[in-house]
Amino acid sequence: MKIKIAHLFKFCILSFVSQALAQNRLPLIDTLFVQQSATSMNVEINYDVIDLENDKLIVLVKISDDGGETFNIPAISFSGDYGLGILPGASKQIIWYAGTDYPEKYGVNFRAKLIVSDAKINLLASIAEGAFLMGEGAGIDDPVHEIALATYNMCPHAVSNEEYRLFCVDTNHEFPVEGGSFQAPPGYFLNYKQNPVVGVSWYDAVRYCNWLSTLEGLEPCYNVSDWSFHPNKNGYHLPTEAQWEKAARGALTQKIYPWGDESPYNRCNYTGYIGELLAKQGLMADFNGQGRGPLPVDSLYANYYGLYQMAGNVWEWCTDWYQEDYYFQSPSQNPLGPSTGTEKVLRGGAWNTSEVNLHCAKRYSKSASTKRYDIGFRIAK
Repeated sequence: MKIKIAHLFKFCILSFVSQALAQNRLPLIDTLFVQQSATSMNVEINYDVIDLENDKLIVLVKISDDGGETFNIPAISFSGDYGLGILPGASKQIIWYAGTDYPEKYGVNFRAKLIVSDAKINLLASIAEGAFLMGEGAGIDDPVHEIALATYNMCPHAVSNEEYRLFCVDTNHEFPVEGGSFQAPPGYFLNYKQNPVVGVSWYDAVRYCNWLSTLEGLEPCYNVSDWSFHPNKNGYHLPTEAQWEKAARGALTQKIYPWGDESPYNRCNYTGYIGELLAKQGLMADFNGQGRGPLPVDSLYANYYGLYQMAGNVWEWCTDWYQEDYYFQSPSQNPLGPSTGTEKVLRGGAWNTSEVNLHCAKRYSKSASTKRYDIGFRIAK
């Protein structure tokens, strides 16, 4: 006997989690209704969503077949008011193509969870094409050389805990480990939503980039079978080392820091920072038992391009393999770094580093599998 398609999926409950990066009024799912189409295996999710700031929203769906105990069903085929850039309002609808993702399954214990957030997850600033002088002429930052880059985009801030959590929830990726040596203290990831995610490897950062690309309907830039980078794709990626340095310089020529040659003082978060945010509860997490740790991703100085924390706060992964003498052989246009290596490039300095690590040209590297409490990342496109 054949089971009627209309009976293959039964949804009894639709729950939601409301989240936001900014400290404003959270988006709210007001009315919702879930049903399977009478003529197909498609599942219709109808909802109203309210956001008093009228922000564009991220709307995601998770599916459970065990009454909501876990949400591990491989549901990826959606259309309608799903994904990025969803405007708040009434009569929103998402179609889940259940027959494509989960064929020949049926039962009464299916549940759907709707996740909504107003995090500015794909916010970008444009960096115009043109040449700049890369390097500082001292040791591993030598020699100073001219590099020409095509137009590209960078996120104004490092990826926040809230943004990374959306990725983890949507893909069932593990949360960053906390509480150990060189790890964030317990509760940092969930309680400091606006602060940068830390404890993520280069591989984690790449997976995040591919996830965001797919969510926006773009071509992922990384092949995760061999971890190769494909710059001809139109998706998100970690900035190349050259892209990162040009963006950090903020259109200034051969200046030491993103703001010029003046001392960092309280312009950024490093070991010498003694500004007013140091004492504000809920902004700087205590990572070292002395009240120091990362600050919110959009705090302190923003450079000419509107980019925050290009010096200090957390080291940021770049796409490139690291090679000490690469500058002597780097192509002059759109360099991608060496073809192979043992470590990936890190840039920017961190909350626990000295002033010398804040230089725009400062190079640093770690194994791609490294996960530390002073390493995060930001996206480019």
